[in-house]
Amino acid sequence: MIPHDPDRPQIDPRRLVRNGGERDLYGLLCETGYVPGEQVFGDFCESLKSGRAWLVSGTRGSGKTAFPEAVASACNLTMCVVSGRDGLKQEEILYDWDREEQEVWMRENLALAKELPASEQVELLETARKMKWQRQFLVLGEVALAYDLAAKAAQSAPRNPPPVLLLDESDKFGASIEDSLLMPLERGLIYIPRYENGCIGVADWESRPIVITTSNDLRHKLSGPFISRHIYTRFSNPTLEKELEILRARNPKASSAQLALSIKLLDAVRGIAGMEDHPSIRESIDVAGAFVRDSIDSLDHRVLPRFFCYFVKTGDARELLGLQLDYLLAMTNAFNPVIDRCLAARDSEWAAKWDLAV
Repeated sequence: MIPHDPDRPQIDPRRLVRNGGERDLYGLLCETGYVPGEQVFGDFCESLKSGRAWLVSGTRGSGKTAFPEAVASACNLTMCVVSGRDGLKQEEILYDWDREEQEVWMRENLALAKELPASEQVELLETARKMKWQRQFLVLGEVALAYDLAAKAAQSAPRNPPPVLLLDESDKFGASIEDSLLMPLERGLIYIPRYENGCIGVADWESRPIVITTSNDLRHKLSGPFISRHIYTRFSNPTLEKELEILRARNPKASSAQLALSIKLLDAVRGIAGMEDHPSIRESIDVAGAFVRDSIDSLDHRVLPRFFCYFVKTGDARELLGLQLDYLLAMTNAFNPVIDRCLAARDSEWAAKWDLAV
């Protein structure tokens, strides 16, 4: 769990959107440096208004995980996170009982019972057995914790916003984990056998956690029942215009030259035949940040290879790019009608460099 900042006010994005504040929410997200696409943001708002969880899929580095992080940051919400991996168990994400504490509890009560008359021992032990299934012995996983926090927030006065629940890389969950999530996703409740209260969570959809599920489409196909409990969005690679907008938001100190170098370089790398793992927007942000940090405004045969480490993932790819240095340098120095016109619209000096009318 990543707690919210107690010194900052919290904002309920569901309530904000329901009251017509979509553009306000969009502005809050942009202030964090995350600039969502129109369709992506629209689908997210629909998930908020409908109360459904939101499932997003796409290639790595396309901003899927960064989106819920931006929501939590923008609205100052607590965030619970489940990361998919091999061997993930239901009790890790839902609940388990603290067996050791239960045993200690029963031993203590057995010792007390020995000091009582036989007629009172049975009643004491029966009560102790029932009480070992109380909340104090219940260990909540991240999913159950999110629903429990949402229930407590709904009961607070004034009502606090619910937490964000990120189900990250759900394609690694497996069928049993998906099945265990169907009930909370559908009804907002997690039923716990023998638990004194029967269940945890909140049935009211407006009070449930804001659930965002991501999938890289790598491991296995998600089940129909699991998908049906979500609103679905596919994260596509951004256009060059959108990529420039994102880089500008994430690296506000970057000059026009540094922004142009970053986007032109990564766009050129994506176009090289034989590059199996194309750089994503994540790598673009990292490269632009490195250029700002090192005050890089131009590239040459000596400087460029220093930055391969940000977007090259194999030795073969590095060797391939080493053979393409002339091409990469030519592309980063060449006029790009999309990138350079967008930059020129905000930078008169950049417009003059390329003899563009502002």
